[in-house]
Amino acid sequence: MTAGDRVSLVVGGTKGIGRAVSLELARSGRTFANYAHDADAAANLEAASSEIAAAGGGHGIETIACDVSSKAGVDDLVDRVMKQAGRLDTVVFSAVDPYLVSTLEATEERWWQAMRTNTAPFLWLGQRLAETTAGPGRLIALTSPFSHRYVEGYAAIGPSKAALESLVVYLAVELAGKGITVNAVSGGLIDTDLLRSRVPEAALNAWAKRTPIRRLGEPMDIVSLITWLAGEGSEWMTGQVLTMDGGYFLR
Repeated sequence: MTAGDRVSLVVGGTKGIGRAVSLELARSGRTFANYAHDADAAANLEAASSEIAAAGGGHGIETIACDVSSKAGVDDLVDRVMKQAGRLDTVVFSAVDPYLVSTLEATEERWWQAMRTNTAPFLWLGQRLAETTAGPGRLIALTSPFSHRYVEGYAAIGPSKAALESLVVYLAVELAGKGITVNAVSGGLIDTDLLRSRVPEAALNAWAKRTPIRRLGEPMDIVSLITWLAGEGSEWMTGQVLTMDGGYFLR
């Protein structure tokens, strides 16, 4: 099977890092991008990918609206990909519920909703990938260095990412026999619209100054690693959480 025969799905794939991943994977194979609510972002992605494909740069991206915060939602999403493509080989999990809250202010329903969105779908996706790929399969998650470090407001996102990283280990062992590798990429401070909507410019500048490489990360920094993990050359890499942070946490 050539790279062009592979089918990829990016969950949370129409904005930010997920969008960049979708566009890059579509250069070499059929790619689906999932989203929950923002139809405008999905339409924008489809248009951008169509322009790239028309210029000889790969395939147009097919977007699918689906809430993956339940197993039924994940099953529906995968079933729709299978109906259209007949197979699924690579899954990149980039969905996140950006619920910013302290431990003392978290509510039961919203905290569990973050877990249902940020963690549980990765398990259900792993189960389904075992059924849909003829191998080699790739299951890749986006996580955060704040899964095991404190940052204000991450009392829901941080624990959900820590659980996600634990799932990487268990899925890696139990899916290896099916030819599927499982890894996660822990992005540092990545310059996205979401980050800029939540963090003042002065803080972003201070973070960039503290980073040894002297800049924030760009989505394409993360994309380069994800596309390697999705490729044939990464077949002996599994069960790992790989950090890309420009050296920020070395100090």
